[in-house]
Amino acid sequence: MTIRILLISAIVLMIGCLDPYYPEIESGEVDILVVDGGLDTSTGDASVTLSQGVALSEPDSFARVTHALVSIEDAQGTVYPLSDKGDGSYTTSGIPVFDDAGYRLHVVTPGDFEYYSDVVSPRSTPPIDSITWVTDDNQLTIRVNAHDATGQTRYYRWSYDETWNYHSSTLSLYKVVGKSIVARTPEEIYFYCWRTQSSSSIIINSTSRLREDIVSQFPLHYITAGSQKFQIKYSILVRQQAISEDEYHYLEQLKKTTESIGGLFDPQPGQVTGNINRVKANAPIAVGYFSATNTVSKRIFINNETLPLAFREIWPRLGCNPPDTVCVVPNAFRCVINSTELTEGYIIGISLKDDAGFTLTNVQCSDCRSEGGVLTKPDYWP
Repeated sequence: MTIRILLISAIVLMIGCLDPYYPEIESGEVDILVVDGGLDTSTGDASVTLSQGVALSEPDSFARVTHALVSIEDAQGTVYPLSDKGDGSYTTSGIPVFDDAGYRLHVVTPGDFEYYSDVVSPRSTPPIDSITWVTDDNQLTIRVNAHDATGQTRYYRWSYDETWNYHSSTLSLYKVVGKSIVARTPEEIYFYCWRTQSSSSIIINSTSRLREDIVSQFPLHYITAGSQKFQIKYSILVRQQAISEDEYHYLEQLKKTTESIGGLFDPQPGQVTGNINRVKANAPIAVGYFSATNTVSKRIFINNETLPLAFREIWPRLGCNPPDTVCVVPNAFRCVINSTELTEGYIIGISLKDDAGFTLTNVQCSDCRSEGGVLTKPDYWP
């Protein structure tokens, strides 16, 4: 019994002595060139972005590399220069693409460091068969289906843009001019908005272990019940690319390194480089992958009325329900303020019974733009 007590005491003491350790991480730029881009084999357009690596202590900073010389070379030695857009992006169009040709990226940085990508062969992306969605108790899942009858793809990458139509928490039909309440013009009513967000994670899948090259009901994106995205109408544009086995493994490692760090049993950071090679050993290493493939896309819409009840009930914005009131007729309601005390800083909602008062709101609750949306309906919106 004494030995057991001593062991338990020792374990408790060891656990109690564990203190968090916060390592000192230097800020500033990291001597790494980050390359992102490729050649679109269906259009001959090329786009490349160059940036400088940053320290883990400054995850929000992003240093673009400008004034570099960027070009694409084909197997015959023809060089296609890319134009410097001034923001770290480089583009060109009209590159002839042949199925049996090879292409590589060439970069010379402002510091005269030179890089070449591996030679890559053009790939053809099969179409997206369908995009479906399914709900459970508290989550909607967007799924993608695709296949390649020739069995040549095997490695897939997706990205998406999601757009949703929503309205502000309260409607503001009036404004204060001087000390008077006047009706807003239609252009001044900021009730309906559209907001768009793009995917930020790495989404890949492989059918290499399957007998047939079929992607079936692959989970692409998750949305929680009660999200503003389902308030009126939701749309998602899914983009699909066929990638090489090497690029797949590069993205797989990059995904593990960038998205799973944080726990004791998560994969630890490692060197992920890709297919960009420095010419001289004294040049900073480069991280990135240059590929030659085309992109196919498909869009779906989800209407609020087609969803289960739990998804149609949108969580209210904090502090916006119900709105306060302003009295025109004194003591007609329990008002926060009388109309004689108004200034142009107040936001008026709608009129109340017998015009004895109005609802009183604020910009955050009445202007849908305050939640990141825009008033202009997208061209593709029904």
